[in-house]
Amino acid sequence: MTLAISGLSALVLSAFLTASCKRLAIRLRVFSVPRQDRWRSDPVPLLGGVAIFLTVLIINLFLGVPDAPMMILLVGGSVIFLLGLVDDLRPLRPRTKLVFQLLVAGTMVALGLQFQLTNHPLLNAAITILWVVGIVNAFNLLDNMDGLAAGIAVIAGCFRLALFLIDGNEPEAVVTMIFVGATAGFLMHNMHPASIFMGDAGSLFVGFYLAGLSLIGDWPYSRGIASVLVVPVLILLVPIFDTTLLTISRRMARRPILDGGLDHSSHRLVLLGLSERGAVWLLYSVAIGSGILALFSYGYGLSRTVVLIVFLAIGLVFFGVRLAAVVPQLDETTRVESELGETRSQRSPPHPDPSQ
Repeated sequence: MTLAISGLSALVLSAFLTASCKRLAIRLRVFSVPRQDRWRSDPVPLLGGVAIFLTVLIINLFLGVPDAPMMILLVGGSVIFLLGLVDDLRPLRPRTKLVFQLLVAGTMVALGLQFQLTNHPLLNAAITILWVVGIVNAFNLLDNMDGLAAGIAVIAGCFRLALFLIDGNEPEAVVTMIFVGATAGFLMHNMHPASIFMGDAGSLFVGFYLAGLSLIGDWPYSRGIASVLVVPVLILLVPIFDTTLLTISRRMARRPILDGGLDHSSHRLVLLGLSERGAVWLLYSVAIGSGILALFSYGYGLSRTVVLIVFLAIGLVFFGVRLAAVVPQLDETTRVESELGETRSQRSPPHPDPSQ
């Protein structure tokens, strides 16, 4: 009952706060300004991430933070949120944001929240910092199309919630449910056509929180390496895939990885002929499929699912190669047609064939 109430409360509060943040962003003139390297061609209010963060913070403090690891995660997430909020209000250099992310992740590791993979503490610390900073930036990069980052976060949060329930980890399950509800409440305003964006404040916080949830609890370590590494990767496969595609393609083109651009997997899917909604839902489907595979790997062991994981990996390689072959140059006509989708075809019926 507590699980359902906390999730529903977070959903309602987040939806209300998102609407309030939308009005505040308009009043303060905090918009995502159209640029050549951004998908939307019209100004959209930011500050949606404020609603997600405040919902998570308020309900967690009201119910009581269950333990020290969750308190570390919440405090670290608060710092990351403030970093993103500053960037939304006065843009920071990517290198500056990266330094702060490393400091927060390093502090979290120093306080004891980290992977326990090996007998070498320094190696465990390095892997944890790489994981946290990598996922934070992966979600920051994934936030490139209406509903994409928030929807993937909701899906990943649901599978993380399922793992906590499997282990009987109820306090952590409640905390995760709050996060899922908070993100879903924002997603109600962020689906295409989005009326508000989460901004860096939201994408950095969402990425940090999901990365941190993978470090909570001792049960996974009794199930072997698959539960510690493979399962979190499968749950967060879409942002990892998108970031990998960007990293390889931009390295080959000698472009900065953390810069904006229209060369994400979602943009390339649109160039292949999908609508914006179609591209987002296809990536949702990949996230759901890999999440289900994560649950099977966690419940039955890596040995029973390794063949499926290999097939998934091969499929993603071919998928990535196909997307990489798409020239990432979207003109205004392509973008507008994708944004309007079926609505445009309904408003403008096709011209009759003069031969008929």
